[in-house]
Amino acid sequence: MCYGVYFAAKKLKPYFQEHPITVVCTAPLAEIIGSRDASGRVAKWAIALAPYTIFYQPRTAIKSQALADFLVDWAETQYLPPAPDSTHWRMHFDGSKMRTGLGAGIVLTSPKGDKLKYTLQIHFAASNNVAEYEALVHGLRLAKELGIRRILCYGDSDLVVQQSSGDWDAKDANMASYRLLVQQISGYFEGCEFLHVPRADNDQADALARIGSTRQAIPTGVSLQRLLKPSIKPSPESDSIFVPPAPDTAGSNWRNPAGGTGTSTTGPGTAVVAPGPGTSEPGPGTAAVGPGTTTTQEAVADSP
Repeated sequence: MCYGVYFAAKKLKPYFQEHPITVVCTAPLAEIIGSRDASGRVAKWAIALAPYTIFYQPRTAIKSQALADFLVDWAETQYLPPAPDSTHWRMHFDGSKMRTGLGAGIVLTSPKGDKLKYTLQIHFAASNNVAEYEALVHGLRLAKELGIRRILCYGDSDLVVQQSSGDWDAKDANMASYRLLVQQISGYFEGCEFLHVPRADNDQADALARIGSTRQAIPTGVSLQRLLKPSIKPSPESDSIFVPPAPDTAGSNWRNPAGGTGTSTTGPGTAVVAPGPGTSEPGPGTAAVGPGTTTTQEAVADSP
């Protein structure tokens, strides 16, 4: 028992130096350690314990309930935190905005540790928050298609995470539409939680987002998807999204005024107009229409 006190003082030296210590024991340790006739190892232990303030008290009878309460109070601090549910998938998402364009990255991790990686190339002008939301929306849609029922969504955008969780309001009209869409999709899952993580803990999704925004070559094992239009209907009240006109409608159609007399409008292509009576053949690049001629042909130029 004397060695036990010495060993405790050696291992818990800062506590013995800072606080008075009470040792409760049935044996008369105070008489043994403080005896002037002690020799050998007991004398060595007594010298080592001398600098500390130690009080020795005999053990008295205690109620069984008090002992049980003491064990419960101390046992709670010894339990390890519960491990996350093994049925939960994890999704890390991130968005990136560069001069070359916008991109998003998604990493889905199964309970067994298998990872699915996706890169989005966003082909419309928008803010970085829009790219973050597009990554989250497409990640949830992918999880839904895979039949995942429980998922934890990790992102380094505090705004997107807090708005999706319902803790923050969305003042921007487009952000409000994205938040509503995320809530609608997340209602499919039995368990869906949005968590904020530092950028250092979201490095894989960030790397995939940069690949999408810089239009780099897609690495092996990464799926690519090109996004030509936003997942929501852009609001005219917000400038966070700009959708350019479709390529097949920009500068492709030129029409003559209906019922025009003696007029012909042509685009970059050629227009063939039937000459009226008494008119000559039109020269290169011209269309001649005689007096009184009201029939014109619509000219449609091929779009580049």
